[in-house]
Amino acid sequence: MDSIGTDHAGLGILSREECEGLLRSASVGRLAFVSDGEVVVVPVNFRYHEGTIVIRTAVGSKLEAAARHAQMTFEIDGWNDATETGWSVLAKGRAREVLSDEEAADLMQLGLRPWADAAGKRRWLRIRPDEITGRKIE
Repeated sequence: MDSIGTDHAGLGILSREECEGLLRSASVGRLAFVSDGEVVVVPVNFRYHEGTIVIRTAVGSKLEAAARHAQMTFEIDGWNDATETGWSVLAKGRAREVLSDEEAADLMQLGLRPWADAAGKRRWLRIRPDEITGRKIE
């Protein structure tokens, strides 16, 4: 991983291309959003597909309700305890519910399986990042 410089704390700055490569290689991240005035952070399985973060959720869930009008923040990380090296990618953008049966059928081909109750998670959400940033420690 080549950084494109360092930030004020001396961390390597990852390029957008590096960040997108890490998003394509990961399958679990954390999604942060506001629900009922509270910040909520949840672990989610995801895919990075066509420049969007794709997740599945249940009908009537907090996440489904928040995603209708919410700005979302999504994060993935990697860490090696032995070498004390790692990286972090942060993506910010608006979520939208997938309403088209055709688009949902296309997303089913991604093989995205939620951690629990896959049968109950019939809603698809897509987050199109407005901003993707990353840092690394070497």
